[in-house]
Amino acid sequence: MNAGLIIFAILFSIAVLIYLTVKVKLHPFFALTIAAFTFGITTGQRIPDIIAAFSGGLGGTISSIGVVIAIGTVLGSLLEKSGAAETMASTILRITGPKKAALGLAVTGYFVSIPVFCDSAFVILSPLARRLSLDTKTSMATMAIALGMGLHATHMLVPPTPGPLAVTGILGAEIGLVIILSMLVSMPVTLVGYYFAIYFGRKYYFLPETLEEYHEDISEKQPGTLAAFLPILLPIFLMLFNTIASLESAPLGRDNFLTSFLQAVGQPVTALLIGLLIAFFTYRSIFPEDKEVWTFDGTFGEALKIAG
Repeated sequence: MNAGLIIFAILFSIAVLIYLTVKVKLHPFFALTIAAFTFGITTGQRIPDIIAAFSGGLGGTISSIGVVIAIGTVLGSLLEKSGAAETMASTILRITGPKKAALGLAVTGYFVSIPVFCDSAFVILSPLARRLSLDTKTSMATMAIALGMGLHATHMLVPPTPGPLAVTGILGAEIGLVIILSMLVSMPVTLVGYYFAIYFGRKYYFLPETLEEYHEDISEKQPGTLAAFLPILLPIFLMLFNTIASLESAPLGRDNFLTSFLQAVGQPVTALLIGLLIAFFTYRSIFPEDKEVWTFDGTFGEALKIAG
């Protein structure tokens, strides 16, 4: 097939997708379906072949990574609603200090956006950015860009964020190796975003007119530092150790208890379930009165709709 035709078909399909989602505001599933059929028809494929490829690709993605995406989305929702995002922000900003508040926001975004959708995290942390902007007299443009770039760097690259998880499943890649490489790549991306934030902050200096309330002190309605970070970091480390234990060189030995144990708990589904349980008990300790968290109308049900 002509390479030029393929490139044109890709660009045309992307244009159709953008138009349907931005202008028509069609649900993403149907917009993606139409874009897929547009590509197939433009490249001269037969309708039965297009349907077979579409169904096969969708089914393969769901079977390989769908369960992990569902668990990861519920985990992120629990962390979001329990106040873990605010706890992580407060902890990191206490380390960086007010002079490096923008860097602290970028680092906060780097960690928070691994389990929590970046748009939700941005809304949650925006009051903190406003308050820091006023307190430190740093341009709000600096704070917003640093936070936004930190959030997007890991949201686009690092599993168990659903998007990178789906790509990992489609490519059949080793998830532990993907985590290692994507975290390494997203670090300089976050730093570049931070320096761009400083540049644009100097160019467009302004402070917010109003101050939205944000409590830095960890109250009774917020989890502690360990409880906030553990549901994110533990699954990542378990998946990394699984990758190490499964190397051909067998650095931890072959067919012993440690290797078997790490390979069991380091499976993406197992590791994320462990993180989910920790996040669930943390949420319950903060909101013991919520008896519907695991129901269809509760946090679990809402998160699974997003996962779908």
